[in-house]
Amino acid sequence: MTVLSIRLPEGLDARLNEESRLAGQPKSFIARTALEQFLADRRQERFLARLSRAAAAVDARDAGELADEALPFDNEALELAERGAANND
Repeated sequence: MTVLSIRLPEGLDARLNEESRLAGQPKSFIARTALEQFLADRRQERFLARLSRAAAAVDARDAGELADEALPFDNEALELAERGAANND
């Protein structure tokens, strides 16, 4: 595992120490978990931004054609879900 040194403002360090004490977990675990969540959130934000830009680039006619192509798959998925729900009753 790689070691990373960072400088923290006193307030953030105090909050990290408090969380470590309350959770009974090492500061490194809490910082690593927070960093993993932050990076996952950033990745999702970038993906959604790309998806939004791609959706904005599709004109209404193309969107209608895409929806028509996807409809059979949506209907099939709905039928499978309904069958599964009926079997669980």
